[in-house]
Amino acid sequence: MADIFDEIEEDLRRDRMKEIWQRYGNYILGLAVLIIIGVAGHQGYNYWTETKSQSSANTFYEAVTAENSLDALTLIASDLPEGYAMLARFRIAALYAEDGNNAAAEEIYLELNEDTSIDIFYRDTALLLSVMNAPNSADKNSLIERIADISAFVGPLQGLALETSAGLYLELNKTDKAISSLTQASKLSDIPPSLQQRISQSLSIISDNHTESSFVVAE
Repeated sequence: MADIFDEIEEDLRRDRMKEIWQRYGNYILGLAVLIIIGVAGHQGYNYWTETKSQSSANTFYEAVTAENSLDALTLIASDLPEGYAMLARFRIAALYAEDGNNAAAEEIYLELNEDTSIDIFYRDTALLLSVMNAPNSADKNSLIERIADISAFVGPLQGLALETSAGLYLELNKTDKAISSLTQASKLSDIPPSLQQRISQSLSIISDNHTESSFVVAE
């Protein structure tokens, strides 16, 4: 008797599954297809991005190491993904500076600084480099003002900004302000040892010369 009931229950279960499949089979198949497409698409996208990234890296490297790197980078910069495009623009500016075209270098660095799609650290770096590579004819007071916020902000670029400002103050014969900037920089604890040593040496030399000059004037 139990076998009969088992058979009846099995028939009912089979009929129920058949009814469910007839009613929802197309939806189930559609969902399965979507899942397969989704997984395949995700894997395909990962492969595409990895391949594209590798291709961009190769293109960038070839341009950087080309005999005429400036022209090569200028040609491909706009076609590169954001990260490599930014690196290309920084390198182009550096090449202009190396060739003595400081005006062009400064212009590109300022464009990078104004590009809101770039991380603020790189924008500040570009601003600092625009001052460090500005033409000799540039107004020194304006250059100091340009990086005033970086000099005042506690961050990884503060030491370099203060050192750069000190150099500009010296060109303006404002030795006291140069010493003040270097003194502030010498008190920073989160700057590279090489920069710390350079700032300390510069501060010592400038302070000694300033003291001797003041003594001579007093006499």
